Amino acid sequence: MSLETNPNEIAEHSTELDQHNPNGTWKIILSTVAILFVMFHIYTGFAGPLPNLKQRAVHVGFALILTFSLIGFMKKKDKGLWSSVLLGIDILLIIMAIVSCGYILFNYDWIMEHPAESTNLQLFLGTAAFILALEAGRRTIGIIFPVLTLLFLFYALFGQYIPDIPLIGDYLSYWGHRGFSMKHIIQVMYLSDQGLWGFVTGVSSTIVAIFIIFGGFLLSTGAGNTFMDLALRFTGKFFGGAAKVSVVVSAFFGMLSGSAVANTATTGNFTIPLMKKLKYGNEFSAGVEATASAGGQITPPIMGSAAFLMAELLEIPYIEVAVCALIPAYLFFTSVFFAIHFESARRNLERVPDDYIKRLGEILRPSRSIPLLIPVILLIGLMVKGYTPETSAFWAIAVLSTLHVFSTFSVSEIKKRAFNLIKGMDNVGRSLIKVVPLLVCANIIVSLITLTGIGVNISEIIIGLSGSNTYLALGLAAIVALMLGMGVPTPAAYLLSAAVVAPSLIHMGFNPIATHMFVLYFAILSVLTPPVCPGVFVAAGIAEADWLETAWISVRLAIVKYILPFMFIFNTSLLLLGPVPNIIYSVTTATVGVYMIAAGSMGYLVKSLGVGMRIILVAGALLCFTNDPIKIGVGIILGCFVFIYEKSVVKHNEMKIAA
Repeated sequence: MSLETNPNEIAEHSTELDQHNPNGTWKIILSTVAILFVMFHIYTGFAGPLPNLKQRAVHVGFALILTFSLIGFMKKKDKGLWSSVLLGIDILLIIMAIVSCGYILFNYDWIMEHPAESTNLQLFLGTAAFILALEAGRRTIGIIFPVLTLLFLFYALFGQYIPDIPLIGDYLSYWGHRGFSMKHIIQVMYLSDQGLWGFVTGVSSTIVAIFIIFGGFLLSTGAGNTFMDLALRFTGKFFGGAAKVSVVVSAFFGMLSGSAVANTATTGNFTIPLMKKLKYGNEFSAGVEATASAGGQITPPIMGSAAFLMAELLEIPYIEVAVCALIPAYLFFTSVFFAIHFESARRNLERVPDDYIKRLGEILRPSRSIPLLIPVILLIGLMVKGYTPETSAFWAIAVLSTLHVFSTFSVSEIKKRAFNLIKGMDNVGRSLIKVVPLLVCANIIVSLITLTGIGVNISEIIIGLSGSNTYLALGLAAIVALMLGMGVPTPAAYLLSAAVVAPSLIHMGFNPIATHMFVLYFAILSVLTPPVCPGVFVAAGIAEADWLETAWISVRLAIVKYILPFMFIFNTSLLLLGPVPNIIYSVTTATVGVYMIAAGSMGYLVKSLGVGMRIILVAGALLCFTNDPIKIGVGIILGCFVFIYEKSVVKHNEMKIAA
């Protein structure tokens, strides 16, 4: 038996969610638009991006056209006259998208030469573009984020009417500002490199887009199947093998998709049924998948799109962000593996049957392994050598496509593989609409935060409430990041948190990279943390599980992820910053701590643990996460005590049975 699927099946599943599937001429037109969208980014990856506003206008224009073509005004499919009315609205929105984005493209020089001027036509088109971005966001990511965008808009418009009312000390008094006219806001949003065309849209139109395309090409060439088979081969034979396969596969696909929810919806349809078939239980199966999918965005070398945004905000090469993320990612997945292992041993969960597992020689045959390994190695190598992410991704795509199409001498097979790539371009072009409207709305909010200065106010509140107590400040920052991320995709959650939380922590003296990584981790954790946890909702839906119990299991499995940010913000050795001996020492002690906390959270070591022993293990683990050698020593002693005590109990029971 095999889990292998058609090379495009996974990509199709993730891109067709909630999308129309038109037929005939309309299907050909939309496929052409999607393919041209992808070809535009491949070309600019090779030749370099167009001037900033031009690049971003083309990028957003393509995304808006596809959004209004593929996702209806309402999810419910209507018939008759109302259906015709909605179709007319979609056509009108498509025309307005072409006109408003095309105006920026063809009038770029005038806009650059007259930065403080605007005509009535420009204000009309700017208003239209603003409304189009909100509507595209509503259709693709739901109502929450566009409503949040409108709230910031109203704050910018009417901030001068907010009175200074002290709530808790002077630092909560000043929420108002001088106010801005609608004309000024539209000028900023539409006729500058802020707002609709700001740096977030810029990252989306260059780095994020080309990496999503690279991921789509990998899936189209069957690399996903190869990786899944490798995961089954190396982890399937252990306790809880199916759950461990889910962790490995979800980490891989999470790197490519950059979305925990999309990753859950895609890989969960393969991993959850396998776990259920082996009697892992609905809630545990869903919890494993949700937890693993949330880890893909922190996994180098290809992290989620938020990591590219971080590199731009910090003005450092992306490869530096990826290097800093290595050890935290290792600790997170190690903790999940340990937790799954302990839970599997406690419940005696089955291994993956042999008929699911292929021979290593079959998996690693050149036709399967080379298209996976060489492009990824090339991508990493070029970025390490200093090439831009876009250029590196372009050459990885070019090599991947060549290897896939021409690694056979059969003309019919070459044609089939070429068609697969074209179909893959169609799929990945459609998948971009799940990202672009989100990032455009995020850019609008970030611009409004900068314009009104509310980010400075929130930073002052965090510092004021904490009284310069670093632990309290970090706790407040984590809560704010989790709240901002509720129901919001990770890139947007990270951007908002980075705008309103990161400055206060950096002001308190924390390392900028560590601070932004701290914010990123809690932005990602919002997909697992109740009450609004979309990753859990999707996994529970696939598994037909109770979402609240699934969320509790997910939090237990991911418990180290809640602790890790506090570890590396105080100990930057865990971000590979500092002397090598310190790094080795910190990684070793943290690994011991991860092992202990996984055993404590799952309630099993050599046998099921009582509440007292679990508390001792967790306390010892937390001591291992400190920098103090004495505390670390005490933590290890506590862990050894629990292990020796539980081992002696098991041996005593065995002797009683034997007697």
